[in-house]
Amino acid sequence: MKIHKLLFIFLGFLLVESIVAIDDKGVRYFREGDFEKALEYYESILRKQIHNKEAQFGLGTTSFQTQDFIAAEEAFKQVLESEEPELQSRSHYNLGNLYFQNQKFEESLAHYKKSIELNPTDPEPKWNYELVQRMIQQQSEKNNDSSDDSQEKDEKNQQDNQSQDQKNKDSQENQSEKQNDEGSQDNRSEQEEKKETNQEQNRDNNTNNSQKEDTNNQPQEQNQTDPTLAEKNEEGADSLKNKMNAQAILNALKDKEKINKRRQMNRVKSRKTEKDW
Repeated sequence: MKIHKLLFIFLGFLLVESIVAIDDKGVRYFREGDFEKALEYYESILRKQIHNKEAQFGLGTTSFQTQDFIAAEEAFKQVLESEEPELQSRSHYNLGNLYFQNQKFEESLAHYKKSIELNPTDPEPKWNYELVQRMIQQQSEKNNDSSDDSQEKDEKNQQDNQSQDQKNKDSQENQSEKQNDEGSQDNRSEQEEKKETNQEQNRDNNTNNSQKEDTNNQPQEQNQTDPTLAEKNEEGADSLKNKMNAQAILNALKDKEKINKRRQMNRVKSRKTEKDW
């Protein structure tokens, strides 16, 4: 990354400026890239002068180049206790570089800002501060875009899932309806078959019963009398009987009338005879 390269350049530049006052050996080893000898040199000074802030600064800078960030951070923090504002400013600056390297951008900005406050005339902390601030802003916008994209993706996935769930539900309902229709059709078919079977059995039973009745009724036809005819005969007999009774009564009346006439004639004859006497 371009920002990384710029930060490394500024880190080396501040190292050279800071350790010239101690000895040219540490600077020479550092410039030659012989960081092990540079570390040995600074450690040897600190064994003799434990509070030597310039040696601690050189140790921190060289440890940073060897990517021993823990040792570098500890050394730079020791330098912050220095009474020299310029040395403190450069330690803050290099701590800003270290935290940037570890992607601790907010802490990096805080140290750049402190470096600027301690040494307002130094342009490097200002420039790196602006670069990192711009990078954080871009990263924030990118994260927002990613968040929006992720949200849109989540919403789309949710919609897709809902759509798929609805499709599955519709498919299950259609399958259930199809099964119900098939079941109903099967039931209707079974019922129709059962009905037809019962009808056939009833027809067979009726045929058998009819044949049986015909067989049983054939010998008895001559001996049986139609109930209607019997009733008519009975009515005719009653009518004849009534007529006979009426005729008998009429004949009796006629006989009685004859007897009465005879009696009257006898009485007349008797009276006439008496007169003749």
